[in-house]
Amino acid sequence: MVLLLSLVLASVADYALVFWLKLPQPQTSFLGIYRRTGPETGPQVFCAGSSLTESALTWSKVSAALGQGIETWGVGGSSPDIWEEWQKQRPHSNVTIIGVSVYDLNEMHLADARANVVPLSRTIDDLWSSHVDSALAHRILTQYPLKYVRLLLPTAGNADKVLVGLRSKAAGLLGGRSSLAAREGVALQPPPPILDAGESTSSVTEWSSAYLIRRLVVLRAEDRGRHEFLTGPKNRALHRLLSQARNQGRVILVVLPVSRPYIEEFIDESARAAFEEAIKQAMAIVPEATLVRLDRAPAISDPAYFVDLVHMNSLGRRVATEAFLKEVTHNGSMDEPR
Repeated sequence: MVLLLSLVLASVADYALVFWLKLPQPQTSFLGIYRRTGPETGPQVFCAGSSLTESALTWSKVSAALGQGIETWGVGGSSPDIWEEWQKQRPHSNVTIIGVSVYDLNEMHLADARANVVPLSRTIDDLWSSHVDSALAHRILTQYPLKYVRLLLPTAGNADKVLVGLRSKAAGLLGGRSSLAAREGVALQPPPPILDAGESTSSVTEWSSAYLIRRLVVLRAEDRGRHEFLTGPKNRALHRLLSQARNQGRVILVVLPVSRPYIEEFIDESARAAFEEAIKQAMAIVPEATLVRLDRAPAISDPAYFVDLVHMNSLGRRVATEAFLKEVTHNGSMDEPR
């Protein structure tokens, strides 16, 4: 009875903290937040990508150029193993846009909601076939029991979100919330189902040095200080995603930029070479795909173009959208697969 009462009280307190900090509620089955733009009739473009992809382009302009509606789903930190499940919901899309980056394809970076979307059987098969190291396999597999633990203790495994929430509450109580947001930047999104990153000119250049260091330390801890691209569930899922997209129609693979501080902190020559090899392997699967290297646009990694270390702000989005539309139009008709 004492153990049961303790568990109940702990659960109630944990849910109270979640409610007070306005953290996302736990769910055991979650495909993601559906978003779309453009015409709702006729063939729809399937967009496979994380919030980096959403923030990098003005999707209403892309939709107008394609003459089709665009739809996607979203969960925090998503990657190809999750996008593959979304693709199954749209087997008749005649155009697929896939956005990738050194952040998305890093096998060491795990989406918090991965176990809610990707079936355990698929995960086990990918881990077995790709021969990842035991530490990474353990991290991925423990996500599955954790999603059920969160039914009782929703903050389990979410220490950073809790700390950020507490810091925001403290700033509000001390009258400093507006100045906190101004210094640190906030990624804005309209409510679903609108596919639009929202307008924001906040940038990493406005961050304090202490906050920049803190965010880099958090990312290093999440990724265990490593970037791996060629072996793991994400790599296998990306190949399957591309193969299926090729069967459905036109494929556009977009390589997204990240900010210069991120590159300087995490991407050494070895990681860069491995990432380029991953892109090369992906293009070998769909050689007729349109490859758009936004990460190579002049000065695109300037911190002034990013609202945080990996998401573009309105200034960066305008530059990236212009480069994207120019490249896609130059490489072929917007209506026909290449």
